[in-house]
Amino acid sequence: MDCFFIGRLSESKGSVWQYTAIDVASGYTWAELHTSEPNPRSRHCQALLHRLGEGTARARRARGGGRSDAGWKLATVTSDNGSEFVSQDFATAVRAAGAHQRRVKAGRPTSNGCVERVQLTILERCWRPSFARSLVPKVTALRRDLDEYLTYHNTDRAHTGRHTQGRVPAEIVYGAPKMRAAR
Repeated sequence: MDCFFIGRLSESKGSVWQYTAIDVASGYTWAELHTSEPNPRSRHCQALLHRLGEGTARARRARGGGRSDAGWKLATVTSDNGSEFVSQDFATAVRAAGAHQRRVKAGRPTSNGCVERVQLTILERCWRPSFARSLVPKVTALRRDLDEYLTYHNTDRAHTGRHTQGRVPAEIVYGAPKMRAAR
């Protein structure tokens, strides 16, 4: 998990932050936008963590498994040492999700490289075009653009990484797509 500063928009109160999480094995990405005062907030990180837990539970159900399924279970949350991840509230939320928190060493962004890379991809393929289309973008429009991009990223775009080997992240997480019956 990581946070990425989007900027200060004229209509928003505070800074706009992207809260991002990625499953390293599949490349499946979750991200949300929130406004806050100067720094990202732990409560938004906790909300994203809760959403991850719900997403993994849906993946288990989609694959026909239950809680004891050897498939998808949130095990480790890797983050940097930002105040939003060091807070006791976040640590409690990680434990409540049944996971272990691992923090990267200071000054070593490559230790959290998967999430750093996906944030760069979102910047290049989502934020730059969004800001190019509008002189004064609104947070609601940015959220819509992010949701559309994540749908493409997770369900349509084949990833060529070492773990994914040309597969689409949703296929890895939720299983092979169901074929539609011919009409």
